[in-house]
Order: sequence, then structure tokens, then C-alpha cells
Amino acid sequence: MTPAGAPRRCPAARGTLGLVTALRDLRHPGALVGPLWVVTVGSGPPVVLLHGNSESHHVFDNLVPHLAGEMTLVGIDSRGHGLSPRGARGLTIAAMADDVAVTLARLGLDRPLVVGFSDGGNIALELALRHPGAAGRLVVVGANLFPEGLRPVGKALTDAAHAAAVVGARVAPNLEPLAERLGLMVHDPHIDPARLAGLTQEVLVVVGERDAVRPEHTALIVDSLPRGRLAVVPGVGHMVPVRAPAQLADLVRDLARRPEVAG
Repeated sequence: MTPAGAPRRCPAARGTLGLVTALRDLRHPGALVGPLWVVTVGSGPPVVLLHGNSESHHVFDNLVPHLAGEMTLVGIDSRGHGLSPRGARGLTIAAMADDVAVTLARLGLDRPLVVGFSDGGNIALELALRHPGAAGRLVVVGANLFPEGLRPVGKALTDAAHAAAVVGARVAPNLEPLAERLGLMVHDPHIDPARLAGLTQEVLVVVGERDAVRPEHTALIVDSLPRGRLAVVPGVGHMVPVRAPAQLADLVRDLARRPEVAG
């Protein structure tokens, strides 16, 4: 996540900060906190941002001008993405949610609002399920509970791309990370809708009007959440943070300002 007008650049070396890291120490370009790379921008209450597959925190760059004046945006690179190491456990939504829990604890954040996009939305749901109390209210954008939640054409293309990457990696090992990331979409997540009944916080489920997630699957997510609400962003597909940052910012801002009601 880059401040408006600042160039994107990588640090010369990764540094791991201490057990508890103040958000003020994580300004551009960020640092490794526990298992994950973290960068912050803005001021005000913290909002944690979790990106999608084969992305980094930079997918939220267009959101920065809309929210950084009133919130501290905490961008986190998922395991094996951006500047975060892959780790020994490999890539699963569950492992990535566990990573986020460790990082939030090291940041000393108390039930922050979490915004997750695509696989980041899946990670946010797993985070809330696997680590009750780690996250506060959630905004999940283009999330799915299992791979079949994607529209058939999109799923078929993903499956084909994964198969091609697996074959290609046999002769070009540099394709192995891509094959593993695509495999994450082919095989993960595995979230039983019945488990969502245990979430007590408000969850705003956001999709684009032409999202890659099937509408009936999004309805299943919303209906399975005790305090779930749906917001459809008109005129866009899956890439809501990139294509409709102002609309997404309004939704995040509205949820953040709503009085906290015990679940």
C-alpha cells in the first residue's frame, strides 16, 4: 500500500520487528512483523487490509486517498505473496489466517475492523472462525466458502491455468510459486456454511454486480451469518478495490461509524 504520490519500492533488506510493534513504526515501505510483511498509511482507528490471490497489499492503493485521512490502513502481505515468506506450511487459507492472527497479536491490535478482498475475504472469515476475538467487524469483498462458489466459466479457466502451471513447473521450476498460488483457488477454501453461525460480529459481504462469485453463493454466505449484510457495487466485476475504490471506501466508512452492538 503506497501513500498517494509515493513510488513503489522494495526495501533493501527485510527486518523483523519486536514482539509488539507500534503501527507508527510501519510506514512505507513497512517491515516483517511475525510471519508477515506489514505497511501502514494514514491516521485514526486501524483497518486491516487483506489482499487476494497472487496480489499484495498494493491492490488497495486506490483506496488510500479515500480513507487514509481518517483511518490507519494496515496492509498485510499474505504468506508467499508480496514481501511475506512462504513458510514451511505452504499455502492454505487456514494457514494464512493463522499467520494473520499472529501478526495482529504482535501489533497489539484489539479486534480491528478487517477488510478482505477475494482470497483475503476468505482469510478474514477463517481468521474470525479459527481465532475468535482476533478480528472485529468484517468487510469481505468477493469471498467464497469453497471453490465451487465461483461462476463455472471462471472456475474452469482457473482449473485450466493451474493445470498448465503445474505442467510448466516440471520444466521451468520458476513457475512453481504460480502453480501453488493457483492451486490455492482450485483446492481452497473449505468453509462449512454452518460454521458461520458462530460468528457474532457484523459482517458486510460486498460483491461487484458482475462478480466472479456466483450470486447464489454470495446469498449463502450472507444468509449463514447471524449479522451478515449484503452490498452490491454496480457496474463492476470482481476487482472492486481497484475499479470502485470510492464506493468501497464509503461502505468501509459506514460500517466503521456504526455504533458497536454486542452480538
